[in-house]
Amino acid sequence: MSNHQSSSQPISPAHVRVAGITLYLMILFSVVNGLSDAIPSWWAGVAGWCAALLLIRRVRKMQLLQSGLMMLVGLSCLLWSFSQSETVLWLKALSANQALVAMLAAVSFLRLVAASSMSKGHREPQGKKAFWKTLLGVHLFGSVINLSAMMIMAERLNQKQPLSMTQAATLSRGFGTVVLWSPITAAMGVALTNTAGANLFVLAMAGLPIAAVALWLAGTDITTEIKVEQFKGYPLDLSALWMPSLLAISIMACHFLLPLVPVLTLISFLSILLPLIVLAFKKSTIRGKPPTGLPVYKHHVLNVIPNIGSELLLFLAAGVLAVGIGSVMTSADIVLGFTHVGAWQASVLLTVSVVLAIVGVHPVITVATAGGLFANIDVAPDLLAMTFLMCWSGGVIASPLSGMHLTLAGRFNISNFQLFMRNRSFSVKFLVLQILFLHLYEALGVL
Repeated sequence: MSNHQSSSQPISPAHVRVAGITLYLMILFSVVNGLSDAIPSWWAGVAGWCAALLLIRRVRKMQLLQSGLMMLVGLSCLLWSFSQSETVLWLKALSANQALVAMLAAVSFLRLVAASSMSKGHREPQGKKAFWKTLLGVHLFGSVINLSAMMIMAERLNQKQPLSMTQAATLSRGFGTVVLWSPITAAMGVALTNTAGANLFVLAMAGLPIAAVALWLAGTDITTEIKVEQFKGYPLDLSALWMPSLLAISIMACHFLLPLVPVLTLISFLSILLPLIVLAFKKSTIRGKPPTGLPVYKHHVLNVIPNIGSELLLFLAAGVLAVGIGSVMTSADIVLGFTHVGAWQASVLLTVSVVLAIVGVHPVITVATAGGLFANIDVAPDLLAMTFLMCWSGGVIASPLSGMHLTLAGRFNISNFQLFMRNRSFSVKFLVLQILFLHLYEALGVL
């Protein structure tokens, strides 16, 4: 049973519940701003920063350090621009990533309806079919409820016997590749935020073939190492994919009908609206049974969305960094050694990003820095955004210090270093695959 449905789940401290309300207000402010500009974007930015300060004690030390360094560099750049008598966009820095963090908080509501439907199976399948269904299942459900999908499946696999390294590698590869195409991930939000003019539909369609080949590569890489007939998988009912399908179709349809509305706004709006509608038709709390209906929605606002505290601070700080670097590039009229970004330059950026991720540099830092440096460079926005998605996907799978691997290590006693070693061969193949696709897409004029 998923955490949000447990009636015995402890209530969070008061400051955490206040942060939850503040985060929900941030989502509403961001949606209203994206739909009509009735309120300025900095309202959502202020709400996000207030929530981040309330939740700062929940931030992991590594992410606190990275966020602090980004803030220091970003503010230093802004102050330098100010010293050059340039107009400094303080409000822009305050709200640079407000739409992204609003989406990050909003998509967590999807687990209220998607997570329950994916955990109905009872029989533990085994064998080759179970392996491929587990790999595909974590990928498809991860495209909607993100890390929650991987954790629900890992918890189930861990019930009768400890989670094996093979199962952990299967989950990490299946989930890590989803950011190449899913519109409902933080990676897509970061890519769209840092690349003006990028098209969601183009990115999704371009990312799907890469993800499909990567999944096949990930699966065959594992099946050559173990006797897959002994693999114990997740009892996934693929009919439970109605919610992911409905959401994906809704986002694409709304984006087609309302092309001027930012994609992140549409995702945030639908992510809080669809679960609210579904839960409104469910019965309220019944004595002796877990809460259902709207009380679950309220509980999620107060106690669950504050769990994004680490990511919240990280992405807000990355926004300050990107605006700061951009201001320096403009103020000092700095130009890089090249004026055009093509597949070769993108490949170098991707390779550097993966190497940096392995040593602990979060992809959002690389993307924010590159976004600021490339602000005045002639680059096809879809090519750059696709490269950012690849940076994220390749980085989280390759790095032993990614949030995905640290979560598996902390909860299931899986060595993140051993998982890194298990994934190293696939990570190299995956990097080569992505570079080949970048050159192919450039040759075909896709990106």
